[in-house]
Amino acid sequence: MKIPDSKRRKALVIVDVQGSFLSPRNEYIVKNILSLLDTVDYDSYINATFHAEKGSLWDMQQGWTCPAGPETQTIPALAQKLKQYDVIEVSKETKSIFKGNQDVTKSLREDNIQELHIVGLDTNDCVLATAFEAFDHGFFTYVIEECCQSSASNESHENGLKILRGQDMTNNSCVESIVFTIIK
Repeated sequence: MKIPDSKRRKALVIVDVQGSFLSPRNEYIVKNILSLLDTVDYDSYINATFHAEKGSLWDMQQGWTCPAGPETQTIPALAQKLKQYDVIEVSKETKSIFKGNQDVTKSLREDNIQELHIVGLDTNDCVLATAFEAFDHGFFTYVIEECCQSSASNESHENGLKILRGQDMTNNSCVESIVFTIIK
């Protein structure tokens, strides 16, 4: 996997890597995210988790809930690894991490962060929404393709990547002239 190494101050944004969205088909991303954490030093770390309660918009419009509980917490292997960092923890009931219980933009600005690398679930949903909002907030934004997936299907994942690649917002579609770190 190739990771942009622009020399800008950057943050790793981990989106919804929780039991409620992982399955044997997509859990390979956990190993890739752990490898990323072992290889690349970030200036800031954000870890977001999602829940949707009965009576929420998710329930009313989509007939779907994901109540807060053990399945909506960051999976143990990743949670344990993140303990060594000063992580901004975000709880959200919406797609973008920027609409959770923390003022993420303010925190990133205070840390002089200029670039975000986004990983997690779902490429076609919360990762996509977070990437677009990050760009709208003025951050260079790269979704790390090998560290993202969809809980719905590989097709949903590929559809999300197609949109992000069309905006040059992934590590594999980057048109910026920068150096890359290669992780094997």
